Amino acid sequence: MAEETGRKVLLPVDQSDHAMRAVQWYFKYGKMPKDYVILFHSVDTSTIIPSTGYAWAGPLPMGAVETMLKEKEKEVKELKIKYVNVLSEAGVTGEFLYSSAYHHAGEAIVESCKNQKVDYIIMGNRGMGAIRRTFMGSISDYVLHHAHIPVTIIPPEK
Repeated sequence: MAEETGRKVLLPVDQSDHAMRAVQWYFKYGKMPKDYVILFHSVDTSTIIPSTGYAWAGPLPMGAVETMLKEKEKEVKELKIKYVNVLSEAGVTGEFLYSSAYHHAGEAIVESCKNQKVDYIIMGNRGMGAIRRTFMGSISDYVLHHAHIPVTIIPPEK
C-alpha cells in the first residue's frame, strides 16, 4: 500500500505583517502532519515595467530599470531566506515559489494554485472596509472568488 500523502497548502507571502500572521496561524491551527507547504510570492513589477494606459513622464533609462530589477531580486531572495527558515524551524516540508508574470497578485496566486495542484490556501488580509475594497480591490477577495478551493483568510488583530 502506498504511503498516504498530505495536503498541498499555499501560503502567499510578502514583507507584510499580514502574511506572517497567516503563516503563524497555519502553524498554530491549520498544520497537519503530512502537509506540504508552498510559500508563494508575487513580485510586483508594475513599479518598474509600465502597464498599458499608464502615462510615464518619459522613457526610463535602462540603467534605472536594471537597478530596480536587481533591488526586486534582492528583496525576493531575502524574503525566501526569511520564510524558508520559518518553515524549517517549524519542521514543515515545503518550498518557496515566486512569479513576476502578473500585475495582479491575486491572479498569480490563483494560477499558481492550479499549476501546483494546491488543496488549500491560507492568507492574511489588510482589513480594508467594504467601500475601500470595492474601489481598490482586494487580493484576498479575488483569491476567495477565483481559486475554487478552500481558502482561509486571516483578518488583522483588533
